[in-house]
Amino acid sequence: MAVLAEKEFKSSNGRIFTFRSMQANEGEIFNEFMQKIAHETQNTYQIPGVSFSIEERNTRFTKARENLTDLMIGVFLNEQLVGTLNFYVFMPQHPWAKHVGRFAMMLLKDVWGEGLAQELLRLAEVQAQSIGVTRIEAEVRAFNDRGVALYKNAGYKIEGTRKKAAFIDGKYNDEYFIAKILNEKFPKWTPPTLTTNRLTLRAITLDDAPSMFEYAKNPNMTKFVLWEPHQSLKDTANGIKNYFFQKYDNLEPEAFAITLKSDPSKIIGTVGTWFNSEKSQCMEMGYALSEEYWNQGILTEAANEVIRYCFEEYSNTIAPVNRIQAHCKLENAASARVMEKVGMQYEAVHRQRVFSKNRFWDMKVYAILKEDWLKSHPTPKPY
Repeated sequence: MAVLAEKEFKSSNGRIFTFRSMQANEGEIFNEFMQKIAHETQNTYQIPGVSFSIEERNTRFTKARENLTDLMIGVFLNEQLVGTLNFYVFMPQHPWAKHVGRFAMMLLKDVWGEGLAQELLRLAEVQAQSIGVTRIEAEVRAFNDRGVALYKNAGYKIEGTRKKAAFIDGKYNDEYFIAKILNEKFPKWTPPTLTTNRLTLRAITLDDAPSMFEYAKNPNMTKFVLWEPHQSLKDTANGIKNYFFQKYDNLEPEAFAITLKSDPSKIIGTVGTWFNSEKSQCMEMGYALSEEYWNQGILTEAANEVIRYCFEEYSNTIAPVNRIQAHCKLENAASARVMEKVGMQYEAVHRQRVFSKNRFWDMKVYAILKEDWLKSHPTPKPY
């Protein structure tokens, strides 16, 4: 079994978890964990009261450790096992299928929504790429809406449905067959999923290209931005891969996909930040929104949450942030109002700062400091 050295992970609500490889003598704690999973959810194949003996489990762990391609990760909170991911090569000796990896992941409900699943999937992909695996696949119950959304946001696609795959409580249930191709361009890091009253802010994926193209091709939408209207779906896909994914690889949250909670799969805009100067702990903020959703307070709601994330979470886990600034063209009154509503202060007008769309533009500058945010938000958002 491949060995994952012990590492700490700070979750989105500030709890410290430990990720490491499961040990050969941990069959007992694993069985206890499996029974907790069995009583909490029907999303797995665990059944209350049914498990391997401790000796059988330890034997399986010992045998698995002899296979250097597989990875069994345990997630611990205060020495309690709260999650696992088992990654393995499907047919390691077969020349036609040794590039295919599979995984199974389980987390106790108490730790859902803290970013642990995303980190486990990331570690599985790191292992996969290190051994030449280019495809990762798994199954997920069709009724597991939370799991389906998680995998879609991580770049997995539903390739088919296994009809009547599980018979639970006298009822047949379908399962989706999901997979992700790793030899396509995928970022090494993605920002976490954030929520507000109306919105889900999540990482952008290539699956978002069609929805993004629908608003990015609109000349009205691009009147005050620095990029031109997209002419084809290929333009949008290239933008996602060559701009957004590059920012993700730099560990910069540029950008979050803005989606409605009622339809998190459809992107209606973007909002994000990137470093203007990492040495000076200064980030730049930018955003765009489909014309269909203008004048509904959506950008203000999204930008406010991203500012909170940068000052309260990103600054403590990725890189320190002391200042977030934003620019808008002097004529763009709507964008200036968003900056004012999220607490940014007007600082200056930079005359003829930008040459875009065959002319020079004056740019207004707004900014907010971390100390300003903390004064107006003394209690961090609970997660």
